[in-house]
Order: sequence, then C-alpha cells, then structure tokens
Amino acid sequence: MSDDKKSPIYNHTEIHHKIEASPKAPGIKAAFRFNHASSPWVRGISSGLSSSLPILIGILFDHLQYGLIASIGGFTYLYTKDEPYAQRGVKLFLALLGITLCFTLGSLFADVSWMKTILFGVIGAVSVYVFGALKIPGPSAMFFVLSFAVSTSIPAPNLQAVFLHAGLVFLGGTLSWCISMSGWLINPRGPETAAVAKAHRQLASFVGSLGTESFHAEQHKTVVELRAAETAMKQAKINRKKSSFAHRLFLLNQKAEGLFIFVMAAANDFNPAVSKKAQAVIETFASEMATLKKHKKIRDVREEIEELSIKEELRTLLLDVNDVLQMKELKETEYIQFSQGSVKIRLKAAFHKRSYVLKNALRYGIIMIIAAAVAYTTNIPRSYWIPLTCAGVMLGATVRATVQRGIQRSVGTILGILIGTGILMLEPTGIVIALIVFVLQSTIEIVIVKNYALGTLFITPNALLIAESGHPDKAISYFTSARVIDIVIGSVIGVVGTVLIFKRASSLRLPYLLGDVIRKEGQFLEMLSTEQDEERIKRERNKLQGELVNLRALYDNVIGEYSKTAVKLEGLWPAVVATQQLGYMLLASFEGYELSETEKRELKETFAQLAAAAEQKRAPKLSSVPTLKHYPIIQGEIVALYESLQVEI
Repeated sequence: MSDDKKSPIYNHTEIHHKIEASPKAPGIKAAFRFNHASSPWVRGISSGLSSSLPILIGILFDHLQYGLIASIGGFTYLYTKDEPYAQRGVKLFLALLGITLCFTLGSLFADVSWMKTILFGVIGAVSVYVFGALKIPGPSAMFFVLSFAVSTSIPAPNLQAVFLHAGLVFLGGTLSWCISMSGWLINPRGPETAAVAKAHRQLASFVGSLGTESFHAEQHKTVVELRAAETAMKQAKINRKKSSFAHRLFLLNQKAEGLFIFVMAAANDFNPAVSKKAQAVIETFASEMATLKKHKKIRDVREEIEELSIKEELRTLLLDVNDVLQMKELKETEYIQFSQGSVKIRLKAAFHKRSYVLKNALRYGIIMIIAAAVAYTTNIPRSYWIPLTCAGVMLGATVRATVQRGIQRSVGTILGILIGTGILMLEPTGIVIALIVFVLQSTIEIVIVKNYALGTLFITPNALLIAESGHPDKAISYFTSARVIDIVIGSVIGVVGTVLIFKRASSLRLPYLLGDVIRKEGQFLEMLSTEQDEERIKRERNKLQGELVNLRALYDNVIGEYSKTAVKLEGLWPAVVATQQLGYMLLASFEGYELSETEKRELKETFAQLAAAAEQKRAPKLSSVPTLKHYPIIQGEIVALYESLQVEI
C-alpha cells in the first residue's frame, strides 16, 4: 500500500466514546450474594400448581403414587419464559414430549446400568445442544435428566406399567401446559407487548449513556433487546392486516429500531442535556407500552416533545412513536430487521468442528456419563442423585459459574436435606403432601432469582418428597446420609470435569471469532458499495449483527475461565469494543457506499491485516488506514479498531 493514498493515524477522540473497564468475573463470594431481581409471584404460584395439582388429583382418586408420577410432568411449566403464546405453546409441548420420553427410557432401562449410563450422557448432550443452538433461555437439560433419573427408581413390573406411568407424566405435563397458556385468555398479546416495551426501556438507557463509559455496554444490551422484540413479533405469528393492535406493536418495534439507528449515526452530536431529555421521553413511552391494551389510548406527550431542543429528525422519530401510541396511522419505514433464522438453519449452523455449542454439549454429555458410571458402580442407595446433581452444577455459563453452582448446590442441597428429613419424619399423607409440594415449588421459583443456593434449599426437599413419598418405610434410612454423599460426589465431578475438559474452551476461540467478525465487517462494507440485491443485504446484515452479539457473549465467557490465557486475553477488551462499535455503525448504514476500486482494494487488505492481527494476538502490520473522504465516521471507527489492536497477547 502506498502511503500517499492513506491518512496518518489520527486522534479520534471526537468521534469515540470512552471505553469502560473490562467486565470482571465475580469471585466465590458472589455464590452467596443476593440479586436485586423482582420476585416472580405469578410464575411461582403457577409452578406450584403445576406440581401439586396432579398429586391432589391422584389423592382424590385414591392413587397417591400415580399423582406423584404425574407431578413429574409438571416440571414442563419450568420451561415457560416470556415468549409469545404461539411460540410458548409449541415449545412447552415439545418439552412435555421430551420429559415424557426421558421418563419412559428411564423406566425401560431401570435395571440395565450400562444403558442408563449412556442415556444420561445422550439426554444431557442433546438437550444442551438444542438449547444452545436455538439460544433458548431456561433450565436446559436439567428436568429432562431429572425425569429420566427419577423414573429409574420407580418400579414398573411390566411394559404395561411403563406406558401407564409415561401416560401419567404426559397428563401432568398437559395440565402444566394449560396453566402456562392460561394467560392467553386474559391478555393474548401480553408477552410481545412486554418485549417491545422492554426494548424501548433499554433504548432509553442507551440514549442516556451517550458520552459515558457505559455507552458500549448499553449499546450491546439494546441490540439484544431489539433482537428479542423482533423475535417475539415473529414468533407471535400475528396478522397485522387483521389486527390493528398487532399493527401498533409492529410499528412501535419498527420505530425503536429506527431510533437506535439514528442515535448510532448521530451519537457524537448529542450533548448530555439532550440525551437526558430524549431518555426521559422514551422512558415515558416504555411505561405507557407496558400497560398497552387493545383500543386503549395512551397519554399524549406531543407538546413535551415539541418543546425539546433536539434535532428535527429525532423529534420526528419521537413524534412518530407518540402518534402510534395515539392510534394514528403512519407510513411504514424500512429499518434493520433483527431476525434469528429458522430452527433448522440454527441447529445446522451450530453443528461444525469449531462450534462452541457443539463442544459444550459434548463436554456435558461426557461428564454426565462419567458421573453416571461412578453412580452405578457404587452401592449408594438412589445413586442417580450423583448424575442429577452433576447435571445441575454443569449448567453454569462459565467455568467460574460452574464452580459457584457447585458450591451453591452443595450447601443449599445439604441444608435442604435437613428440611426434607424433617418433613418426611412427620410422615405427611394425603392433601398435606400436595400442599407441601405447592409451597416448596412456589418458593423455589420465587427465591431462586435472588440466589441459586437459596433455591436449592427448597429444590431438594421437594424432589425428595415426590420421589420418596411412595415408600415412606425406607425414606428416612435411605436418603439422609446417602443424599449428602451423592450431592458432594456429583458436585465434585461436575466442577472437576468442567475445569479439566473445558478450562480454556472460550479462550481458545475468542481470537479466531474476533478475527472472523473483523473480516466479515470488511466484506459487508465492500458489499454495501456494490450489492444491489436488498434482500441479500438484509440477510448479511442479520448475520453480522448476530456475530457481534456472539462476540460479546464469548468475551464474557472468557473472563469466567480459570486460566492464564483468559487473563491475558482481557487485553483484547478494547478490540472487542471497537469491533462491535464499527459493526453497529455499518449495520446502521442504509445508503450505498460509493468506493473506488483503489479504496476497495486497500480496505480489503486493511481488514485482512486487522483480522490476522486479532487471530495471532499481535499488533497489525499497518502504518495507517485508507482515507475515506466521504465517510469520516467509518474511517474513524476503523482507526479505533487499528489502535485497539496495538497489543501483544
């Protein structure tokens, strides 16, 4: 590259926000720290009903054992999240089928130790892969493993009994499906309305962070919430032509995307006073949206917006949102669409040799097999608690999180055993059992968001009550000491296995993903200057946006690892931030870039060098970057990326 065609590296502070300090992984003390999350009372009570009603029905028909088996299907409810009801219904039904299948397999192979050992691994690996590839939040493999584990200890003398028990689990799950879907009768558009309101609330935080050190963190959170709102709108499968309310939601979501793009492009023109005023208006919108109902008119804030000293384009965008809330007709505008792709595409995309999701699933399956093998080569009663405990511990998002969950699981479960011992010593019968299960399960869901250890304090007595109430003559002698041993062994296997097998999984992957994203940004920039196919541009924009979100998620995993490599890679934090910033600026670009052949060639070489530097953890071999006379902001972002890579890892 000739130096006369490039600008020297220059100070870009005028077009860049401060970079906040790299996030730090929490220490061991965090295992017992309480989160400031609101208590989900509705979820707690609904979960309690899902587990206790099958028991109550069994008692009414003088079949307590049948009711206890059916209550295992009630764990289906725990896969309920805030997705639209159309999507929730399908997801919960598939979870119900999965729990029923796992229970059936456990009953069929209850006496075949080697098969049980393999199935623990297969069930765990498949569940983790599907949840990871589809990015489904929730308990992942936990309750599939639990239903399989518990069924191995429930006597089924013949094939007819196996399918009878499986049918009971299915019926219990069906009841929990109905409980989860009951909200549709009251507010059928509640979940997607909440998603759009949450996106606006986060957008307000993003606007308020302009010029501060939290800018990039809020930027990332906003993109995540916009994706969630977009996904919710698509999952809801609503027909905007037939529903004016659905059309309002669509337009509100579209305007949120438009506001994000405008703020990204004009971020450097905002002063703190303007940012705070715009933030206050958007927060008002979010509060009004949270209570949005069909045909409901929202408070008009047009006068407040018109009084603001802000750019006319921003004023127009805010007025548009206000008009949508006032149920006025507006012309739709083409904005960036944050889609995730079909289920088939996402499952296939995660299946390759460098896939973090695939490696995580394999790691989970291997350790589960080891835990099950240890369990079934001992003479400990109810030894399935070893792989079951291991399954819960390994669901930590990072190595540090796994260690924390091991500590939380051990402490919480051992204390929970004392509670369970006390309950079983009282020899509860009939309706009392159903009532205790209701209280315990409701409490779990209400307190576990505060602290995982506190949740496990109630998980154990609840599971013990369900599993052991069918044979109270053996319960006390069987579980008091054995469960403590099982839990300690299971926690140790989960933690040690994760540390040994998965110690540097994210650290090894981060430089390559960073380089890959940088390379894709260069390709996307070139495509914007040549591609005429709008649909292809949208597809590539979606892919790049997804990679930017994944990049930040992977970095968060890196700082959660116990390794020297992870500590060193914290030096890549400025590069991660700069890569995201450049990517989001490109995503916000809808006008075609007119680049000369020389600029294209030089940019291609520049991005290749930057990507190689990231992958090789060294400074890029460039003295400067190409001059983009018509696009100084993009040039500034490339410069920022160049400077952020001036490190040797």
